[in-house]
Amino acid sequence: MEYEESYFKKQANKNTLLMWTTLNVIFTVLYILEMIKGGRTPQYLAVFLSLCWIPYLIGLIVLKIKGFDTPIYCEIVSAGYGLLYFFVLMTTKTNVTYGYIFPVASLLVLYKKRKLLIRWGILNILILLAYLIKNNFHDITDAEIQIGVTLLCYVAYDIAIRHMTRTEEAMLGSVKADLARVVRTIQQVKNASHSIVDGVTVVSELSDENKDSADLVVNSMEQLSEDNNILQEKTRSSLDMTKQISNQVENVAAMVQEMVALVEESVSHSQTSSEQLADVVNSTKEMAALSTEVEQILQEFQSEFDMVKAETGTIEKISGQTNLLALNASIEAARAGEAGKGFAVVADEIRDLSTGTKTSSTSIMNALANLEATAERMTDSITKTLQLINATMNQITQVDTSVARIATDAVRLGNNVQVIDIAMQEVEASNRNMVDNMNQVTAVMGAMTASISEADESTRTMRNKYIETSTNVLSIGNIVGQLMGELGAGGFMTTEDIHSGMFFTLEEVLDTTKEYKQQVTNVKGSTILAKLPTDFRVVSSSAIYNLSVIVDNRIYRWESVGVEIKNTLLSLTVTGNPQVFNRRKYRRGPLFNQCHFTIDGSAMPYVGTMVNISAGGYSFFSDAEELKEAKGKLIELEIDDFPLLDGQELNGTAIRVTDNNGVYIVGCRMLSDNTEIDHYVESRSGK
Repeated sequence: MEYEESYFKKQANKNTLLMWTTLNVIFTVLYILEMIKGGRTPQYLAVFLSLCWIPYLIGLIVLKIKGFDTPIYCEIVSAGYGLLYFFVLMTTKTNVTYGYIFPVASLLVLYKKRKLLIRWGILNILILLAYLIKNNFHDITDAEIQIGVTLLCYVAYDIAIRHMTRTEEAMLGSVKADLARVVRTIQQVKNASHSIVDGVTVVSELSDENKDSADLVVNSMEQLSEDNNILQEKTRSSLDMTKQISNQVENVAAMVQEMVALVEESVSHSQTSSEQLADVVNSTKEMAALSTEVEQILQEFQSEFDMVKAETGTIEKISGQTNLLALNASIEAARAGEAGKGFAVVADEIRDLSTGTKTSSTSIMNALANLEATAERMTDSITKTLQLINATMNQITQVDTSVARIATDAVRLGNNVQVIDIAMQEVEASNRNMVDNMNQVTAVMGAMTASISEADESTRTMRNKYIETSTNVLSIGNIVGQLMGELGAGGFMTTEDIHSGMFFTLEEVLDTTKEYKQQVTNVKGSTILAKLPTDFRVVSSSAIYNLSVIVDNRIYRWESVGVEIKNTLLSLTVTGNPQVFNRRKYRRGPLFNQCHFTIDGSAMPYVGTMVNISAGGYSFFSDAEELKEAKGKLIELEIDDFPLLDGQELNGTAIRVTDNNGVYIVGCRMLSDNTEIDHYVESRSGK
């Protein structure tokens, strides 16, 4: 049970009230019975009951108003019960009435007030003396006994109080010494808990990163296994195709040998064809020569024909003149009359002869015309024939050239085919070697497949171990978090842990909850000072303010905080011990952007590359030597090409630095959480 002074004050007042109530009830019953028996009058009973219950009721009212832990109650009991005791003792008829004071007096020991007890003792002795004087000391022995017992009781009470006080002081001194050791131990536990929490955070982050890496390895191994199976299948297929190629190569080699024989035969045939073609060329040349002679003969025939045609024209002219001469002779014969009849007959015969000659000449001309047309057609045909012979001659010449080239190319082709045959033999030998190699590759791929399967299983086991490690780390974090909460409830987490630069959230609870985020500027006792937020207003006296301060990896939370505005400062007064919570663990998302950072506000910026980011922290790597001693220092970082932050800096404390062969991997815990980053990571995790 925890010590609480007000609780024990309440218990002392409650016990005294219970004893006072019991005595009043007993006295009331006894004096009512005594009145019934006739020993007391109603007037006496009325006075007795007034003195008995009125102080009691006054004390009860004070308890209700002031609370059961009020220190005034014992004074009211002293005055009220002392007055009743004085009245009873002065009106008593027995010698034991002096002892009525002891049940209540003994309860004064509960208050451990020696001065109050001494006052009671002196007052009690005075009341006894007044009682003895009233009775004229009729029994001196009883008087001595009463005074002696009373003195001894109060002395015993005083001794008891002093003993209890000394015992408590000794115990308190021992407890203080032990408490100092406990406080030191608790402080060590607190520091150790902080270290454990930081260590658990680091291990958790490393575990998460290792788990992510293991997931990547598992996925890669799965992909590699699939690719290896495909490769193995392709290798088998390639082996089958290689065997088919080997068979095809053998077939091609046989065909090449046949081609060699055919090419040799073609060379022989091309040589024979070339010789025959040469004979044809010679015959064609002779035909061309004969055609030339025919052309000359035709030309001579044409000349002779033209001469005949000219002579025939001459005959026609002579026939015309003869006919004209016959006509003139007839005319002259007619003039001569009978003397000219014989001449007329001759003229008629000449005219008939002329007519016949003209008719024959016409027939000859017609025949010559037909002959001329035939000659022209024959000349055209012979000309075309000569042209065709010339063209054929040219083509035959080209064919001869081509045949010669074909023969040459056939010879070269034969040589090349022989080279190809040799190459194909070499390819066939190489293909056999490739088949053997593919068989070996297939065996190796089988071994690789088995190794990959084993590696995949080992990686899965490693990932499961990482998951188990993460679970255990989380469990340790929860246990330490509970311990930190208990330390906070025990008063070991106070405003002494808060210093300037830490972030806090002030919640204004009225109809709706409104939050203000700000940095601590100073701490004075239980008062936290910060720069006044520009939008802060005390809207109502009934508003309740709750305060949450981020202290490293913990959150201190006070409810019903006192809020005042002092010029440009916001004054927050906390009472009692805070609730202590571990900061929420946010999911991490990979990020590979370049970044620029400074260490403890240094002017020189360094360049690094991001590893991951979350709403509560981030990690990056860089080869800057200054990072080697960066643990515990403030890192101000800006991420390049990251629109979410739009150039906003991230402030965090380095909680881990890993040296990876000169490249330092740094994990930082941000001074305040950023929920926008958490939304970003969550949105990216589904992709």
